[in-house]
Amino acid sequence: MVFIKNKKALTHVISIITLALNIIFTFTSNALAASNDITLGCKDATTKTALDFSTLGGVYLSASVPVGTVVAQGNMTLQFKCGLDNIMQYVDGATSEVYFKRIAIPDGTLGYGLTLYTGFNGDMTAEAGSDPTGIIISDWALTAGGSIGTYADVTLTVPYQIIRTSTSMEESSLIGSIGTINNAFSVGSLVSGKDVSFTITNIKKFVTVKDETCSVASDTNQTVSLGSYSTSTSSGLGAGIGETSPSMPFNIQLNCETLLSGSFDVMMQFSGDAVSGLSDIGVLALNAQTSTASGVGVQILNEDQQPVSLATPFGVAAFPLSSALVTVPLYARYYQIADTVSPGSANAVATYTISYQ
Repeated sequence: MVFIKNKKALTHVISIITLALNIIFTFTSNALAASNDITLGCKDATTKTALDFSTLGGVYLSASVPVGTVVAQGNMTLQFKCGLDNIMQYVDGATSEVYFKRIAIPDGTLGYGLTLYTGFNGDMTAEAGSDPTGIIISDWALTAGGSIGTYADVTLTVPYQIIRTSTSMEESSLIGSIGTINNAFSVGSLVSGKDVSFTITNIKKFVTVKDETCSVASDTNQTVSLGSYSTSTSSGLGAGIGETSPSMPFNIQLNCETLLSGSFDVMMQFSGDAVSGLSDIGVLALNAQTSTASGVGVQILNEDQQPVSLATPFGVAAFPLSSALVTVPLYARYYQIADTVSPGSANAVATYTISYQ
């Protein structure tokens, strides 16, 4: 028989996810190529809130959600007005490009090991910087109301991702019950003129913490009976190295939290005292304290009855899950490891580990 024990471990695999994006823009025709030395005067047209975390539908995390998981993503739509703020440059036909300007948000600001990434052309980053948007302004506006000249209306779509970048489960470091970052982003010319700043709000109201990712649904220690067999030199056990007994099915069931945010894999790994040279085909050595037989080991097989490599994780489920109950079908059998088999009791012990990638 084979004894199965359980322990938990956390495995982190950082996956890099690239997000395609679209920029919706409004501009007027320009006489000259846009210059980064030309300043713009910009003002907000609708709201200064770029991202309200309370509208994201909620993010559910446990301590086991792996680093690299994208827990939320979407687009911020910024609407504002811009115009050249120098009449002589306007007369000369100068134009200027609108830039999206990002500040570096300190680690721990969002809480729970989360970091906000933004960017254009697939280049998502959390670092401070200025990104060209491709929106060219050639209009000139003298007054806030545009009574002389006119502002150009601009709509800028900014992709974002909220990614788990550390294993911290500390809450947001922001002061107050809501959690707001003023001046998280701004828009304007590369050489600062009159920029428009935007805010992120309700940061403390979008994460719900769950205690578990997956847990064993039944007894964590399981005994699998492999049966009793007579050896024979003509076929089956006793006939030679590599011969096996019939496979005996068993399964391991997990209860998993279906609400957790993001896409990641549930992994299982078996470990134990492997027969020398046979770890890759999942053959465990007999336990010397409880076994009297010799010449055989115990082999673990997956649901397709293919050998499970010891000390190597394999996928058993993937989030998001449609059902909380995950059943992992497995098989075990005796495997002949010597020219002759001596009768007796034949027991082996394996340990399985659940991790997340």
